[in-house]
Amino acid sequence: MRKNVFIWIPLCLSVVTLACESNNPEVNDTTGSTEQTGGNSNGNGNDNATSGKRSLVVYFSRAGENWQVGNVERGNTAIMVDYIKELANVDVFEIVPETPYPEDYMERVRYVNDIEIPQNLRPAYKGDAENLANYDNIFIGGPIWNGQPPMIIRTFIEAHQSGLSGKTFIPFGTHGGSGVSSYSSLIRSYFPNAKQLESLGIAGTDIRSSASKTRVENWLKHIGLDKEPTSTDSDNDMEKAREEILQYLSGWCNAMVDADTGKLGRMLADDIILRHITGQTQTKQEWLDEVSGGSMDYHKIEQRDVNIKFINSETADISFTSIITATIWGSNGTWTLHNKMRLARINGRWIRVKDDYARA
Repeated sequence: MRKNVFIWIPLCLSVVTLACESNNPEVNDTTGSTEQTGGNSNGNGNDNATSGKRSLVVYFSRAGENWQVGNVERGNTAIMVDYIKELANVDVFEIVPETPYPEDYMERVRYVNDIEIPQNLRPAYKGDAENLANYDNIFIGGPIWNGQPPMIIRTFIEAHQSGLSGKTFIPFGTHGGSGVSSYSSLIRSYFPNAKQLESLGIAGTDIRSSASKTRVENWLKHIGLDKEPTSTDSDNDMEKAREEILQYLSGWCNAMVDADTGKLGRMLADDIILRHITGQTQTKQEWLDEVSGGSMDYHKIEQRDVNIKFINSETADISFTSIITATIWGSNGTWTLHNKMRLARINGRWIRVKDDYARA
C-alpha cells in the first residue's frame, strides 16, 4: 500500500483493534486546529495550575541575523516562548509569514522601515488559529521593530478581533533596549477595555542566558500563570494524548476508505516520504494524487494490537498490525502489514512525520 515517514520512541502503550469501512462514521483525525492545542496541551486546551484558566501563546519570531546576536536558527522571541512552554501550561500558535523576511539584518530593517510600516502593510501568515473560544488568557508577543510590534501582529489581531474580545492579555517579547510597552499599547488600541496582566520584555542579547529563563519563571509566578505539575497531571496528560492518537488512527483509516485527500493531507507532514511494500517511494502529493485518481482504492482497513510509546508529551512512536483490503493499480487483494510510525504534535495537531510499512 502506501508508506509514510516518521520517527519512533518509547513509553506507554495500549492494545486495541480499530476497523474502518466505507459506511463507518468519520472520527476526528486529531486534537483540533493548529492553535488550539499547540505547546504542552492535549487537544482540549489546558488548565493552569493557579488560575484554572486556559492559556494560548501567540507569537512571531524571526531567525537569521539579529541585532548584536548574530545569525541564529531560532529567533529571540521563540527562545522566550520555549521558556514559557516549559514553565507554564500553555498552548502555542506561531505566526509564520507566508513570505519570509530577509535573513540579513539590515535588509530586514530597510524593508520594514521603508516599505512595510510606511505602507501600513498587513503581511499574510501561514495556517491559522482556531477555537479561540477555548482560551481565557492570550499571550501576545514578538520582537520590537522600529519601536513597535511587527505589522504581522496586527494581521493576526485583525483577523481574530471578535474572537479575542473579552480575553485577558499578557504582552511579552524581546527587544534591543526599548522594552515591550508598545505591545500593551497595541492591544489597548484594539481592545480598550480588555484586562492586561503585567508584561515582560527581555533584551534579545540576553534571552539565551539562564538568568533570562529565571526572569520568565518569576514573571509567570507573579502573574499567577506558572505551572505546578503533579504526577496526576502528567498521567492525565498522557492518557488524553493516548486517546487523541487513537482518534487519529481511526480518523486516518476512515479517511483512506473515504478517499478524503484533504483530511489525509492535513494528517501528514509536508516532507513525508511514503514507501510501499514493493519498496517504491512517493512524496505526499504523489500518493494523494493516486488516492484521488482511484489508482489506490481502499475498501476496508482493520488495525490491531496498537502500541503507543511516548517519547514526550508531543511525540509518540506507534506500532500496529493492519489488514487492508484494496484495489491497488488495478489489483484486488487483502494485505497484512506490520506498521511503525512516529506522530508529532505540531501547533496543536498530531501529524504523521515518519512511517515504515512491512508486509507481514
